Amino acid sequence: MKRSRLVPILPLVFAILSWSQTSTPPPKHSDHSQSHAQHEENKESTCRHMMDEHMREISATAQALTTNLAQLKATLPLISDINERSRWQSNIAMWQALADHFAHMAQHAEHMQSMGMGCGMMMGHSMGDTPATPPPAAKPQ
Repeated sequence: MKRSRLVPILPLVFAILSWSQTSTPPPKHSDHSQSHAQHEENKESTCRHMMDEHMREISATAQALTTNLAQLKATLPLISDINERSRWQSNIAMWQALADHFAHMAQHAEHMQSMGMGCGMMMGHSMGDTPATPPPAAKPQ
């Protein structure tokens, strides 16, 4: 009876022993620091690629808004109804503000990239463990 219980367990034990002998040893400290450096380099490269793509998208959106805004402005003199013209002027003012905002964002992203700012710096993070904003001053008692 005991032998019949032991037979199914033996292949499992042999598999575990075989697996433990073929596993790779833990990496040495130098291997770990090298892989960490490679990971950081890959992360920075990916981040820069994403920033470039984001900057292109912002610039394209700003350009599209400016083009569409020019079409709206060209249509405005053709509107004879005073109420409708007023509504169009309000829409043009709103779209102009949005186009200006996107143009400003595109210029800011281009400026930050030209300065070589890292991804952490672009997102408002500092390089060290110190917070980006100073801690609040203690209240006098």
